[in-house]
This record gives sequence, structure tokens and C-alpha cells, in this order.
Amino acid sequence: MSSTPGVAAAPSKFVRILAYGAIYFLWGASFLAIRVIVVAVPPLLAAGVRFSSAGLILFLWAALRGTTLPTIREWRSALLLGVGMFACNYGPLFWAEQRVASGIAAIISALIPVWIAAFESVRLRSRPSVPLVAGTICGLAGVVALSLTPGHVSGGIELLPLAALLFGTVAWAAGTIWSQRLPLPSSKPMAASIQMVLGGVTLTVVSLADGDLSRFSLNRLDGHVIFSMVYLVLGASIVAFTAYVWLLGHDQPTRVASYAYVNPVIAVLLGWLIGGEKLSIQVVLGMMLVLAGVIAVLRQRRPV
Repeated sequence: MSSTPGVAAAPSKFVRILAYGAIYFLWGASFLAIRVIVVAVPPLLAAGVRFSSAGLILFLWAALRGTTLPTIREWRSALLLGVGMFACNYGPLFWAEQRVASGIAAIISALIPVWIAAFESVRLRSRPSVPLVAGTICGLAGVVALSLTPGHVSGGIELLPLAALLFGTVAWAAGTIWSQRLPLPSSKPMAASIQMVLGGVTLTVVSLADGDLSRFSLNRLDGHVIFSMVYLVLGASIVAFTAYVWLLGHDQPTRVASYAYVNPVIAVLLGWLIGGEKLSIQVVLGMMLVLAGVIAVLRQRRPV
């Protein structure tokens, strides 16, 4: 059906552009915001506050719109995914950004679609495709190139933060595959909100148990830190996620997945222009290798 295309197409195209701008730039800039925050706030505490706050706001918004509240089984699934995805991915990410440039963290995070495709291949017991193998090799080669990059904290990048970032991407990818088999609310905002809340609470509890409150001082919260946290909660977690869900219902999933190779470019450029991070040949090479791997994997998953 194509009734009144001249009336409906223009606003739809404009909204689509805004939505893509949100997932490209709001998510891309979130890595620099994280780096600003972890300079002043213990990383696990910062991650816990971000997702507890964002999840609670999203939950209240969904509930006020009349969305059905989650069942006990759905809360149980959300707990497993909140710990396995949000806590195990963003905990290492926030921690690693104390020692690794935000652009490098974003490049490694871009590997998530590669791991998802690899796990899907294993789950379905299918033979790995040439693009998947090539993409995985390119991605790992990119990580090796990044490991040779001079760090912004010390003379070189430490291997432990790189390993933490890789662990986080694998945890998120595994959780993504696992979530397909767990009962969750049919409303994506509601499902995401309870995962955020439970993941955020988990991060906060671990942070408090580790004594982060004794290492936290309100005197270190300047305008940049407060703005970055508000940005992560409202912009990167709520606005960008809402745009992402809307795009999934109005455009091809493979096109929406393009954020995976746009976000690192945005993060690297912002880290260089605003954050004072070095744009070395190793960073450029690592980014190109990782993005080549991601593009190869996403293209081979495009429906025919």
C-alpha cells in the first residue's frame, strides 16, 4: 500500500535521520563520557549509578504508558541477563577506561557483532562462512595492533585492560544469544529497563563490597563529571536506546547494525579532538582491521 506517499515520506525520513544520528553520535560519544567519569568516580560505582538510574527512568516511563509489568519468570531472566550482559560488559569497560583511551575501548567494543555471529554459528552447528572467518581474523588482528599502541596513562597499553574489554564483548555477545531463549517482556523498553536496573544494582553492590565508597569524594564531582553522567543516563542509555528500538521496527536490521562500525570512528575522533588522546598509526590500523571484520560479518548476515 502506498497511500499519500508525499505526506508520509518526508517526516518519516526526517525522524529516521534523527534516530540514526542518535545511535551514531550518542553511543559513539559515550566512551569519552565514561573516561571523564572514571577519573573522578570509582568505575564500578559509576557504572552502577548509570544503569540503575537509566533503568529506573525507563521502567517508570514504560509502566506509566500502561505496559504490562514483568512476571516473576521475566524478572529472573532479567537478573541473569543483567548480570551476564550489563555487569560483565560495562563493569570491565568502565574499569578499563581508567587505563585505555576511550577510542580504543570503542574499537574493541565493536567486535560484539563478530562474536554474536560466531556464537550463532556454533549454536546452529553450521560451518563457519568465509566472511565470518575473515571477519574474526581481522578483528583479532586489530586487537593485536591496538596492543602495540602507546597508552595515554603509561608508556604502552597494558594487556589486562585489553583482556577485560574483550571479556566484556564476549559476555555481551553470549548474553545476546542466550536472551533469545529466555522469557522476557514483549515490550523492548520494559525488558531493557529491568535488565539495566538489575545489572546496575549488581554493579553497585559489588562496588560497595569492594569499599568504593571510601574512595569516593563529592569534591571530585565537577561540572564535566556531572554532565557526563547525565549524558550517559539520558542520552546514551534512554534516548539512543529508544531510537535504536524505533529503527529496528522501521528499517532493515543490517542497516541499523551499522552503528557498530560508525561508533568507533566517532569515539576515536572525539577522543582525539576533545579528550587529547593520541591518534597513532597503530590506532588507525587497529580501527581499520576491526571495522573491516565487523563489516564483513554484518554483510554476510544480510538477508538475500
